[in-house]
Amino acid sequence: MTGATGFLGSFLLRDLLQRGRWIVAMLREPLDENRRRLQHSLQQLGVDLTAYIERGQLVLVAGSLPDRLPDGNGYRVDDILSCAASLQLFSNGNEEPHKTNVTGTRRLIEWARRYDVRRIHAVSTAYVCGSYIQNVREKFHRPRPEFQTEYESSKWLAESHLCAWGAQDGNSLTVYRPSLLVGDSRSGYTTQYGGFYQFARMVSLLKERYGEGDNGNPTYIPLRIPGRPDDPQNFVPVDFVSRIVAEVITNEELHGRVYHLTDPTPPTNGQVKRYLEDYFNMHGGYFADRKEVINNCTPAESLLWEHYEVVTPRVTHNPRFEQDNTTRVMRAADISFPAMDRDRFFTLLDYAISHRWGQRNNGRSDLTLVGQDE
Repeated sequence: MTGATGFLGSFLLRDLLQRGRWIVAMLREPLDENRRRLQHSLQQLGVDLTAYIERGQLVLVAGSLPDRLPDGNGYRVDDILSCAASLQLFSNGNEEPHKTNVTGTRRLIEWARRYDVRRIHAVSTAYVCGSYIQNVREKFHRPRPEFQTEYESSKWLAESHLCAWGAQDGNSLTVYRPSLLVGDSRSGYTTQYGGFYQFARMVSLLKERYGEGDNGNPTYIPLRIPGRPDDPQNFVPVDFVSRIVAEVITNEELHGRVYHLTDPTPPTNGQVKRYLEDYFNMHGGYFADRKEVINNCTPAESLLWEHYEVVTPRVTHNPRFEQDNTTRVMRAADISFPAMDRDRFFTLLDYAISHRWGQRNNGRSDLTLVGQDE
């Protein structure tokens, strides 16, 4: 398993260990430091790793993508779970996200060949669909779509390498494509504050900047929103994604497919707008054509659409995902999707605000989708 210390990775490690799977988890060096980090992450999820390590159900080895994969001798590996990724949206000179997502995937495939591993489970993203919008199918997308970010492009390229490997006799490839990942559906717990949280924090800053003197009354901010009110916004709680992935991994009959881990009845832009306005006690936003807003913003609008333009694609690009394969798993395992309703949004926001939107003690904030989910 790669990416065990990441947000989704820690949930997956917990769920797989509790299902009795034996796991070799690759952690970055220094190993002791990252073991402590992993132990802390799992403690937040109610799991003490010590017993699993002592009885050998969990083995920790040093390594990192793409260049320092561990020696595979000394233990048997039946499946690879690829969960590590760079979430960096655009290249900034550090070779990411291509280095981890594409080159790292190629190195992992080479490792599988070297040690004769015939099953790979790969966490991708629903947005490898690129510019496709309607009826995005659970299959590899050919020809190559147009992409809005380098992150999406890198994940498509990773899938292309994996598909070539999976097409070879005796190999089995299973791909999991979550949409916009948010916190635990019950507690709101998260360690990743990009995407939805980035946008919600900007809304909270609008409230702080323009709400002074409202004395508890709803703050009026006339704000154009680039998008259409009836288009869907697809958020998926991390615990739902982890449960589906764990269900598939532990049942070989479910291997060899693509799974869209997405909301079957996602909230619309209009609903998300109402939830945020209700939570922050504000009003005045209305939807407008993207061309009228971007690069022609009021001071309030610029806080959302210019300085943090990385959130704009997800407001204006709203694919609709088919999920026949995922639905079959949900029905067989009696798993229901945790509806993204008003109460759940409030739970997510309560947790994020109580944890200062992921700000560290040194004042830095983990707002942007940058860095290793590893």
